Amino acid sequence: MAFVAPPGYQPIYNPSIPYIGPICGGLRAGMSLYIQGKIQHHISNFHVNLQCGEFDGCDIAFHLNPRFDFWDKVVFNTFQNGVWEGEEKVHKMPFHKGEHFEMVIIVNSEGYQVNVNGRELYLFQHRMPLERVCALEIGGDVSIDNINIIGGHARHGGKCINVNKVLVL
Repeated sequence: MAFVAPPGYQPIYNPSIPYIGPICGGLRAGMSLYIQGKIQHHISNFHVNLQCGEFDGCDIAFHLNPRFDFWDKVVFNTFQNGVWEGEEKVHKMPFHKGEHFEMVIIVNSEGYQVNVNGRELYLFQHRMPLERVCALEIGGDVSIDNINIIGGHARHGGKCINVNKVLVL
């Protein structure tokens, strides 16, 4: 029996970093992004962006940036109209040098609920309409094993498809 993916399942395995790719059908409440990876030993920082395009300088609705410096922290922000807005900082670091992690970003009507390794980290409230988000970008000193975007449209043969239609392989 073959694996049958749930509706809206968009797996990406071992992407090159930096990574940028579409969120098929766009982002909306009820979707989740599941990211597994490993923090490099020599890390200074990495980032995960939910963007309004797949090009440099586009608006970023959600920016998560763990920073490994004198004051280890996770910074959240939004980039809009060419300007970074006010940073929100969490001073508990759930990521550790040389270790694997599991991160889930749950999209709800309030904001982006970020959980790391099974624990709640932070709820970053929406500053931009969800409907504008169409891409995921990851960069920095991190390696990613897999990314799963759950609850939206799916990809087949490199193209986005509507999961409301029946696909027989």
